[in-house]
Amino acid sequence: MRETAPAAHVVNRDLPPGPRLVIVRNPGDDHRIVRRLAAIEGPGRLVVRPTPAGRTSDLALDILTATGRSPTALLADRTPAPDAWRQAAAQLTADQIRHLVIDRAHRLPDGALDLLAELGTRANATVWLIWPDTDDDKYLKPPMHAFHHAGYRFQAIDLTGFARELPPSPRSLTSPLRADATTPWAEGVGPVLPMQDFPVFLAHCRAKLPGNTFTALNEVYGREVHLADQWLTRRGLAGHHHAPGSVRHTRALGARLTFYLRDHRIGPAPDQAHALVRLRAVQVALFLRGYLLRWQYETLGTNPTTRLLSQLTERLCHKIRTVAGPEAAAATALSIHLSHGPTGLGLITCGNTAPDGSSIHLPVTGSPYEAEETRYLRVPWRWKSHHRMPHELNALQVLHLESDDPVLLSAHAAPLLAAHLAYRRSQGAVDADPLFIHDKDPGNKSPELHLREAVIRTCHRIHFNPAWLHRSHCRHGDEGSHDAAAAGWMHYRGLDLVPLSDDVRSRL
Repeated sequence: MRETAPAAHVVNRDLPPGPRLVIVRNPGDDHRIVRRLAAIEGPGRLVVRPTPAGRTSDLALDILTATGRSPTALLADRTPAPDAWRQAAAQLTADQIRHLVIDRAHRLPDGALDLLAELGTRANATVWLIWPDTDDDKYLKPPMHAFHHAGYRFQAIDLTGFARELPPSPRSLTSPLRADATTPWAEGVGPVLPMQDFPVFLAHCRAKLPGNTFTALNEVYGREVHLADQWLTRRGLAGHHHAPGSVRHTRALGARLTFYLRDHRIGPAPDQAHALVRLRAVQVALFLRGYLLRWQYETLGTNPTTRLLSQLTERLCHKIRTVAGPEAAAATALSIHLSHGPTGLGLITCGNTAPDGSSIHLPVTGSPYEAEETRYLRVPWRWKSHHRMPHELNALQVLHLESDDPVLLSAHAAPLLAAHLAYRRSQGAVDADPLFIHDKDPGNKSPELHLREAVIRTCHRIHFNPAWLHRSHCRHGDEGSHDAAAAGWMHYRGLDLVPLSDDVRSRL
């Protein structure tokens, strides 16, 4: 007797609510559905057009290509098929894809439907299969059996029902950078501001800027001074056990100040004018508290105010996502955001990373008030058996981690971290497991060297030349052999914090 596929109502009756499979009837394999598929693409929806006569491994690459990965980079990386499927599931999870549409699904090779069912389960997405016809059991049986064993609920609809359940995606064109609309220089790069130092900055602005522009600038300036003063009272100068102006007090304040400027004020500024005004306001607030924040912009070359802004722009994040896998993309984004190599990233755990990738709690190097100039991190003892001592052991190498403030990532960089976290979760990682592991010997070797090469390779692909990361044979040297005080976000923006003398403090 000819075996028949289980009826749809029987499948739905026997299975509990869960992932859903929808077979869309496309009689005659009509090519006009291409326009409809193009219209439904949007947030939460992914349309995959499989390679004709491709293998099951090619389908995973097709899905990654649909998410935005470069086909050339995928072929160059030579990712194994099981790892490619895990990367695809991680990317769908990070992008919050809830509808996965496969065009011409009847042309998929043997075994692809089972892998597709597993992928939909991992990503918690509804799978839509564009099928030429479902009136005959011979067309219905393969997807029904593959997805039935995976616990899917089944539904078969025509093109009219498909258009009703997945209408065209609303696409709104919005500007990625929006500043305070009350300022007349909210659009573009703002007015050209004088470069005088903070004691006379506001006076030169009054003399050179039009009245309405200066009024708006003065409001921003006053608000930033107030915010910086509040931050110094509640966070920057709070909880210190050493006298103000001491080396350890200045070091701890400098670490906290890096997080404040990079993640809250100057880094995410909408334009150069906002960044410069915020910097001058923070300098004033610090000076009144006995600290001088110097900005040596002469070392930054032409147009130094552009160097204040975060280099991890939306365009750069898109490039990183296109050419790199989840691990390399996450490590590169963090390295660019911190303006530092991947030193210390092997100590980040999955539990310290937000599920949406918006924040990471970096490991603290120890109390910033200890007497020793060199402190040691708690690292896995197996790492010490490597051919050389890992960089993570020396706290001076990770001075930028000397704060318990979380690292905040922008909305366009967070999905890169979220995708790698989902990828590690798919490998079975729990909260206590590291976010980055050695590619060949996880758990026994530090991933620092592997991550360095991955970041360098990714930066080369996107034509981004980081000043803080070079190979050891580079004529610029290796930043791992330098003091960490000469590296990091503050250093590469010409900023350094200097305590004022006691005599000057007494006069403030």
